[in-house]
Amino acid sequence: MPVTTLKSAQDFEEKGHAEVEFVGFRYIGESSMKADVDIRERAGYDGPAKFQQGQVYLALLPTFLDPDHVENANMGVHALEARNDFEVIYDAERLAEALLKRNYLPPEVFYEGFDRYKRKKLFDKLDLDDAGRVYDKDDEAPYRDQLRDIAGIERDEAAEVSQQRSDEYIQRFSRSQASNIVKLLRDDASEINLNSAGLTDMAEFLTRFEPAVVETAVDVDAGDADADELERVRADVADDEDDEDESDADSDGEE
Repeated sequence: MPVTTLKSAQDFEEKGHAEVEFVGFRYIGESSMKADVDIRERAGYDGPAKFQQGQVYLALLPTFLDPDHVENANMGVHALEARNDFEVIYDAERLAEALLKRNYLPPEVFYEGFDRYKRKKLFDKLDLDDAGRVYDKDDEAPYRDQLRDIAGIERDEAAEVSQQRSDEYIQRFSRSQASNIVKLLRDDASEINLNSAGLTDMAEFLTRFEPAVVETAVDVDAGDADADELERVRADVADDEDDEDESDADSDGEE
């Protein structure tokens, strides 16, 4: 989801008739999804008018509009503040955390061809150092490190590797191919419902298994290996994990 803003709000700010701030907001009502055009019209939000419960949406919203120069000066972030089913996020820590949860940092702020206005607003709010333009996900690392510092989050290398694998599977497999691979690896249908699961869900599920197991399942699906080979690889991986557990237990018992 992009960081959105109204072009008119930007124009008014550049003329000195408005103040615009980088904020986040989320729907905290009872429904799983909220459709609300009023948010667009009254808050100055330029994104889709559907909001998923708990999802943080990022935007540049007016915090002040000069009534002497702006016809609809009542528009702004205060319209969100007045709602009891929405929460506005101003603090840098939570905004940084929301950015970190995204698979990709917003291209219009970080990637080549970024929007200079949006980039400056976000960088100023979070006090980010400019580490250059991002061309692919690997280039995001310096910014993600800064965002972790702001959010007070320790780097989780295991989670990063898992996310990298998930991203790889999303790019590599079609939904039908991923579904076939999941069928080969899951114990039963209760683990993941393939009728409703998306490609992202399936990719995340596959990261539960060692890469060698997934690759063997890929070969089975392609006809380059059989089910017996898959079971052998799974057994080998399980044996290796048992050996590691025993080694850890022995180390813990040493004085």
